[in-house]
Formats: sequence, structure tokens, C-alpha cells
Amino acid sequence: MAKFSSKKDGRYTHLSISSLFVRLPLLIIVFCGGISIVNSMFGYRQFQRVFADMYNSITVQSAYIAESYINGDKVSEWLRSGVPDEDWEVTNQKLTQLTNIADLVFIYLFVPDEDYKNRTYIFDTVNATASNYKSFPLGYTESLKNKTPEYINNVKRLMLTGKRYTYYSYNKKNGGHITTAIPVRDSANNVVGVLSVIRPMKEILDVRNRYRNSTIITSVVCLLFIIALFVFFVYHWIVRPLLLITYETSHFVQHGGSLTGLLKKIKGRSELAVLAKSVEQMSLDMNHYIEDLTHMAAEKERIGAELNVATQIQANMLPRIFPPYENHQEIELFATMEPAKEVGGDFYDFFMVDDDHFAVIVGDVSGKGVPAALFMVIAKTLLKNATLHCGSPAEIFDQVNNELCEGNDAGLFVTCWLGILCISEHKLVFANAGHPAPVLFHNGTAEYLVSKPNLMLAGMQGIKYREYSVDVETGDGLFLYTDGVTEATNANNELYGEQRLLNITRKITSKSSKEILATIKKDVDAFVKDAPQFDDITMLELVLKQ
Repeated sequence: MAKFSSKKDGRYTHLSISSLFVRLPLLIIVFCGGISIVNSMFGYRQFQRVFADMYNSITVQSAYIAESYINGDKVSEWLRSGVPDEDWEVTNQKLTQLTNIADLVFIYLFVPDEDYKNRTYIFDTVNATASNYKSFPLGYTESLKNKTPEYINNVKRLMLTGKRYTYYSYNKKNGGHITTAIPVRDSANNVVGVLSVIRPMKEILDVRNRYRNSTIITSVVCLLFIIALFVFFVYHWIVRPLLLITYETSHFVQHGGSLTGLLKKIKGRSELAVLAKSVEQMSLDMNHYIEDLTHMAAEKERIGAELNVATQIQANMLPRIFPPYENHQEIELFATMEPAKEVGGDFYDFFMVDDDHFAVIVGDVSGKGVPAALFMVIAKTLLKNATLHCGSPAEIFDQVNNELCEGNDAGLFVTCWLGILCISEHKLVFANAGHPAPVLFHNGTAEYLVSKPNLMLAGMQGIKYREYSVDVETGDGLFLYTDGVTEATNANNELYGEQRLLNITRKITSKSSKEILATIKKDVDAFVKDAPQFDDITMLELVLKQ
């Protein structure tokens, strides 16, 4: 495993690292070796092609010289008679001399039969140095069965079209040979035979070995030199900075965001130097962030605990005893409030003003969270105090509106519905300060108790509110709610709406107040499904039993 060291307290401390220092040189070895092999193979192929072209040129020239010695008009005669005459002897002598002088192996002229299964030799000269070979006499017939289809096709094409062909044969022992075949024509320009010249390529073996050895030596020397330079520069410019950064980032993770200071050794303006400075800055920023996060977590925990207390306080402020009065069995009532956050701005209240008058209030403060909850407490307290001391709902709203407008720098407001039921007269007097109209259950049906709404409370000082009255009978009920019911939104951004509320209330006119609220809430939840709750939901059902 590779290592690097840092000086500390006058001594060098060795630090274990990954195999990056080993992998990069191996990579360059493979890369350079691959390039060297490819270049060598390409160069050798080019050398072989040039060398082969040179041999081909010499062999073609020798073939045409040999062809110039042959009288094409006498080929057919020699083929028929099979007896050498004076012209044949002279020609054979010239071909033999050319074979030895041009350093050829063979020069031979043959005529294939019509089905290209056999060939008959006219001339066949062998170089004097080729003691392993003997020449075929005039008229000797040889079978072509052991020849390749390619060879047969070349012979056939030459006889039919007069197109020459060249064939290379390589072997490791003597380098191989080149064969060039050209047509021999008579005076009528008819192809009468195939003249083949075979030249050895023994020089190619020595040249190839010299080329291969020189290429290998040069490649190895260059490769070692490049690797040495690569290792030197890559280690100092890339590997060492990377190892320092790797060690420092590991130290950063394992020691709570602290660094050892090794990154200060990376100088310059390169990408790695910028990365090293960024890691140092990241360490500082991370430590600051951890400190801030610790403080924030503690503060959030404190605020969460306070909000839990505030939620409990707000819940305790709302009446939660049902039925509310044991000595007033004529009143059946049930109410719920579900805040969208820990604390909300919705509220409800109900209480006896005197022995014959029962007050019920539902309100909704603008906004959500702690500001709305605080304003809700103020509004609820002022409304109850005013209801206990003032006479009518209109007068209550007049007084509370002016009180809420004082010092309302936050611009909050309250929508509110207030009703006072005279139990003995079965008469409900109410006022509406910008609140959704309640649903009145009467004679087995349900309809909205519509009235001209007034401006919400805390909207403008000095507003005069109107009040209305309605006669109620035994069994009649009143459903009060905040806009969190009708404005409940599903995943498709559709509102629950007033018509859905009216439809569900018409189906449950005969149920108890608690059952009515449970049925409506179930219908709202079925509509909303998994969509989050955006607003407080408050519901209150009042039923006159006697």
C-alpha cells in the first residue's frame, strides 16, 4: 500500500493511502503499451505492404520479360506434339537463365483443360539453387484437385479475360514467396496459356525481424521514459494533492468536522488547490453550521414545548363538556375544533346569559398559528364579556369591533356569528360579521340561514351592525361552522363547497348533534382524502329539544 508523510513536531508521520499512486502508473503503462502495440502493428502492416509492392513490381517485370521469350503461336503445337523442338529448346534456355539471373524460384507455362481439372506444362524452369525441386517436362499433365477454389477461379478468369493475378504466401521459416501469373497470347490475341513466375521473399524475414526488434526496443525505452515522467509529475501535481484532500476529508468525517492543516501544503491556483481551499472553508462553515443547528434545535425544542402548552391552553379555553347544562335538557349541543397548526385562529363558545337566554358564538381569525391564536383569545374574551353585559347581538358586535380595532397594528380581523336563543319564546336573535351562513334544520329539511352579512370585526372602527331573528321549534337544529369546512381542498385543488355541505346536512336531519358533526367530518375527509389540511375546521351543532 502506498504511503505519504507529513512533518509534525520535527518528525514525519506516515499516512496510509489508497492505491491511487499505483493505479495511475498502471493505467499509463496499459495506455502507452496499447498505443505502442497498435502503432507497431500498423507500421508493420505498412512495411509489409510496401515490401510486398516492391516484390510484386519486380516479379511482374520478370513475368513480362519471360512472356516476351515465348512464341504464343507455337504453344498449341507444343501442347499437341509434346515433343521439344529447336524453338522450345531456345526458349527454355532463356527462361532458365532468367530464373537464375532474376533470383526466381520457378518460371512455368501451363495450359489448363476445358473443365479446369488438369493442367499440362509447356515450360517449367527451376532455379539452380532450388535443389529440392525438379522441373516437369513438356507435356506433363498435373491434376488440379488439390488446388483451392480461389486458385481455380483465378486461372479461369485469366484464361477468359486475360487479367493477371498475384498471390502472396508467408511462412516463418523462409519468409514465403510471391506468385504472379500473366496470360500468354498468340498472334490473334487469344489467351493460349498461363505463365507463372514465383519469386522467394527471403529478405522479408530478416527485415521484419530487424524492424520488430528495433520497434520493441524503442517502444520499451520510450514507454519507461514516459512512465517515469508521468509518475513524477502526476504524483506531485495530482496524486499527492488528492491524497492530502482524501486524508483530510476522512479526518473531517471521523473527527467531527476538524482538519489537521495538511491542506495548506497545496499551493497554486489549480483545480485541486481550489478544492483544498474549498474543503478548508467547508470545515469552517460546517462547524459554524453545527453550532447554529445545535442552538436552533434547542430553540425549536423549547418552542415546540411552549406550543404544546399553548395548544393545551387553547383547547382548555373552549367548552368541552357535552351536554353543557344538566338543568337545561332542552338544549343539545356538540362542538369540535381541529387547528391546521399547533394552535389556530378558530374558536367557538356557548354559555347561558341568564336562565332564559343561551348564547352561541363561532368565529374565525384571519391568519394561522400563534398570532391568530392570540387574537382569538382576545376576541373570544371580549365577545363573552360583552354578551354578558350588553343586550342584543348588534350592540355586542358594535362594542367588540371598536375594542378590537384599537391597537390592531397587525391588521388581523375576525369573522363571527353570534346568536342568542330565548328558550321560553323559541326565538333566535343573531348577527353575522362576515361569517359563512349557518345551516338551519327545520321541519325535516335543511337550508342556509341567509342574512345580509356585516363587515368582519376589527375591519373598521365605528361600524354599526344589524341583527336578525328567526322563530325555532322543538326539534329544530342549527349547524355553525368556519370556512375550513367549505374551503377544504382535495388533491385536484377542488373545494368541498357549500352545495356539498347542504347536500350532506339534508341527509342527516334526524341524527343527534354529535352524529351530525361526525357524519359531516367523515364526508369532508372522504372528499379531501390525503390532501393536507390548510385551514382550521370548527363545527358546532345546536338542537332545541323542548
